[in-house]
Amino acid sequence: MNNQTALQSLNDCSIELDKLQKIIEVFGQSHSIVPFLSNYAVIKCCGTIENCFKIIISDFHNSLPPQAKNYIENTFLYSSMNPSKENICKSLKKFDKQWNINFKAKLASEIDTNRIESSLSSLNEARNTFAHGSNPGVSFC
Repeated sequence: MNNQTALQSLNDCSIELDKLQKIIEVFGQSHSIVPFLSNYAVIKCCGTIENCFKIIISDFHNSLPPQAKNYIENTFLYSSMNPSKENICKSLKKFDKQWNINFKAKLASEIDTNRIESSLSSLNEARNTFAHGSNPGVSFC
C-alpha cells in the first residue's frame, strides 16, 4: 500500500483486534462481555475500512481548486457510508470509471478474493444489524 496513514490505521486496527482476542481468551467465549467486544470489533473494522478508503481518495483531492476540494470533502470524505464492495465501486466510479475497473481487477488478482468479498459483506451485514438495534450474533475468532 502506498498510503502510510491508511496502512498505519489498518495496523492499529489489527493490533486492537489482537488485544480483544486475548481479552476474550481470558474471559472465555461464553462470558457475557464477549458479544459486546465482538460488536465493537465489527464497528471498529468497518470504520477502519471506510476511513482508509477515504484517506486514500483524499490523496487525490488535495491539489484541486478550493471549490472542488470543498465539494469532495462535504459529499464524500465527511459523509458516512458502509464500506461494502458495491459502495466502494460506486464511489470510485463517480470519480473515474477506470479507478473502479482497476479496483475490481486488483481485488480479482488477490489469492483469497472470495474470502475477502464474503468477509467484507459479512462485516457490513453485522454492522447494519447492530446499528439498527438487533443482535448480529457474530463471534470473535
